[in-house]
Amino acid sequence: MLAVLLVAVPVGVLIGTVGVGGVVLPPALVGLGGLDVHAAAGTSSWAFLFTGIVGTLGYARRQAMPWRFGGLLTLGAAPAAAAGALVNGLLPAAVLWLVLAVVTAGSGAYNLWFRMKTSRVREDLPVAATVGIGVVVGFGSALTGTGGPVLLVPALLALGVPALTTVAAGQLIQLPLVGFATLGYAAHGSVHFGLGTLLGVLAGLGALLGTQLAHRLRQQHLHRVVSAALVVFGAFLFVLAARS
Repeated sequence: MLAVLLVAVPVGVLIGTVGVGGVVLPPALVGLGGLDVHAAAGTSSWAFLFTGIVGTLGYARRQAMPWRFGGLLTLGAAPAAAAGALVNGLLPAAVLWLVLAVVTAGSGAYNLWFRMKTSRVREDLPVAATVGIGVVVGFGSALTGTGGPVLLVPALLALGVPALTTVAAGQLIQLPLVGFATLGYAAHGSVHFGLGTLLGVLAGLGALLGTQLAHRLRQQHLHRVVSAALVVFGAFLFVLAARS
């Protein structure tokens, strides 16, 4: 369990900087902490509430939070998260990791090698499309216990949304998403609130540092860093799928 606690801070740094570090925590709780898959997902969801608060405040303080855009994403994600948490036990873990791996690595590779060659940037998306993306992200993230940015960041980058806007929106969407997801997991007794709180505080400290790092990078450099991180995490998820 000490090893899991040591993982929490770098996970928070990644969440604050590139938005996708949360994917590490559930498997760490399974492999190092001895929790089952469902308890790991539920406990991680509770911990991500802390990183979401810290990340949202950090980006808001620097006036980099896209409130309207993030609010529309949240409108779709919040109710879908509760449904995703309830369905969590119906699908094999290998299937969940494989789907996440394809989406994460594929989007990272696309953005790293193709999207950077174009100048097309979109600061916003149509309302219906934004809410629809929120629904998919909310359901899928709660289903896997990985937190909203793991699916949101690949989706928005692929659609041409700037990296800083994408990561900032990922912080905001975590708040209601993990709240609803935690309620769903708690209904099954799959949340260890004490452990999740400790992990959340440590990860929140890391997220505070991560938001500062993100603002020190130029937009183009941040895009490359986020895209490369997606490829790395996608490969990590492929390994999880193969071992499940």
